[in-house]
Amino acid sequence: MEITAPEFVIGGAERLLRVSAVSLTPESAELREESGAWLADPAVGVSRAALGVILDDVTGYVVAAGSPNDRWPVSLGIRLDLLADPPIDGSPLTATGRLIARDEVSGTTRGEVAGPDGAVLALITQRSHLLTVSEAPTTPYIDAPVPGPEVSLREALALREVEPGVVELPANPYAANGMGNIHGGILITGMEFAAMSVLRATGELRTTSIDTVFVRPADAAHPTTFRTAVQHRGRSMAVVEVAALAASGKPCALATVIVQQRRD
Repeated sequence: MEITAPEFVIGGAERLLRVSAVSLTPESAELREESGAWLADPAVGVSRAALGVILDDVTGYVVAAGSPNDRWPVSLGIRLDLLADPPIDGSPLTATGRLIARDEVSGTTRGEVAGPDGAVLALITQRSHLLTVSEAPTTPYIDAPVPGPEVSLREALALREVEPGVVELPANPYAANGMGNIHGGILITGMEFAAMSVLRATGELRTTSIDTVFVRPADAAHPTTFRTAVQHRGRSMAVVEVAALAASGKPCALATVIVQQRRD
C-alpha cells in the first residue's frame, strides 16, 4: 500500500476564501486563511458558514494524507459549531485538524479555526468516505482572478434569491473543489444564505450550528438550488432544514441550520 503526502489543491473555493497550506500529515494539518470585507453580508451579517471551506479542507486532508494513493476522501457528514464572527479586517485565521479514527474505507477528524488572538471561532467534526480514484486531484489555480475585497461572497458566487427560502447557485468556478464538484464548504455557505433568506434576516441573526449530510456529488458545472423549511421559529432561536438540490432535482446535501438572535 503506497502512501505519499498529497499536494494541497487550490481549487476555486480555496482561491475565493484565500486558503493556503502550512503543514499536512496523516495525523494533523494546519491551514491559513485571509479574512476580509467579503465575509460581510446584509442578510447574514458576517458569513460564519464560509469558515466551512477551510475547516472541510483541514480535516479532509488529514484523511487524504494517510490514505493509499488510489483513494481519496469525500465528505459524508460535517457538523459545524459556529462560536463567533470571523474578523473582516484582513487579519489571518488559522485552522488546525487532527485524526480521530481511520480504517480502510473511512476516517473521522475534528478541527477548529481561530482568529489572530487565538480565540476559537468555529469547530468541526467530519466523517469521510474513501473513493477509489485513478489519481489524487491536482487541479491547478483557476484562471479567474481572486475577487477584490469589495466583492462579497454572495456576489462572487452569484447567489440569487429565487423567492424567500429558495436560493440558486449557478455554475461557478469559485464553487469548485479539485474534483470539479461543489466544495462542501461552499454548499454549507449556501445553506446559511438560504436559511437567512427564509427567515428574512437583515443582519440581526447569527448561525450557531450547521449539521450536514452529503448524499451525492454536486457538479460545479451545473446550478444547485437550496430549498428550506422552517421547523421552529421562536423569539431568539430558529431551526431551518435546508436541501441542496442538483439540476436533476435530486438532493446533494441535507442540513439542519440553527440560527440565534445576535448577541452584542
